[in-house]
Amino acid sequence: MSGNTKLPKAPPPQLKDETVQRMLDVQQAKLALEMKQAEISLRELDHNQRIADKSIQAQAEDLRDERDAEKTMHKHRLIFAGVMATLLLSFVLAALWMDKDAMVLDVIKVVIGFIGGWGGSLAWQSQRPSKPQES
Repeated sequence: MSGNTKLPKAPPPQLKDETVQRMLDVQQAKLALEMKQAEISLRELDHNQRIADKSIQAQAEDLRDERDAEKTMHKHRLIFAGVMATLLLSFVLAALWMDKDAMVLDVIKVVIGFIGGWGGSLAWQSQRPSKPQES
């Protein structure tokens, strides 16, 4: 027996109309399912986009509110410092006008001590390790 002998090919089996129709129905159902999955994915993406937009908007509002609060606090500190400087200057001028030079020197010593203590406190705080910010 030689290796050249080939068996004749069998003809492909004939598909019945019912089988073809059933395959088409399955394919159609599969396509409908894929379309529904694509639609669900699009809705999910849209929903996620809306959530992300709302989150970004909320963060922007929080940041704006935080900046406004800091700005207001800074303004109040400046007003307080201005009022205190005005009161101190008025007191010093009144004391000088009444020839109370010793009182003016005592007030200046207290003010210089206060400023020195405040500066020392700032220097001490700047050398401390900073706390991590909370998110």
